[in-house]
Amino acid sequence: MGKLNGLRIIEIPDFRAVSSGSQPFDKLFADDGFDKWMTKNKHLWRDCFYADHDFMWHEKEEEATWIWAVKDNVTAAECTPYELIDFKGGMYAVATADENDNEDLNAVVGDMQKWIADSSIFEMDVPPRYGMGHMVGVDLTKALGWAQQEIFLPIKYKVK
Repeated sequence: MGKLNGLRIIEIPDFRAVSSGSQPFDKLFADDGFDKWMTKNKHLWRDCFYADHDFMWHEKEEEATWIWAVKDNVTAAECTPYELIDFKGGMYAVATADENDNEDLNAVVGDMQKWIADSSIFEMDVPPRYGMGHMVGVDLTKALGWAQQEIFLPIKYKVK
């Protein structure tokens, strides 16, 4: 799959986002949860060309933090009951796996981690940054027969 073995290296700029805070999945997707709140507040979303600017990561077992990029003029009051945060961007190694296949997810993440560990240029950049996920083309899931999950692992240049 080429010199990067199917990976790509990207830079995500700093941006403002509304954050769910760390919550159990059932709470994130409940009728009164973050998912429904964000759908009702699309007017706050930052415009983007490529994909929605939303990412999810795990800080605790069985919980996730979900963030959505918002326009620069959005206020903390507009984000209530959630928190307006400044997301610190950076470099990420990115690959895609099947969201609903743990074996595929684990294999892709493992291959990414190995590639980074073997790299003479990059190393993992954790903490405080986390590996993140982003659903790609949710409408394509039925056509493909699987759900595309982009995986973002934070990296930095190795100090020489």
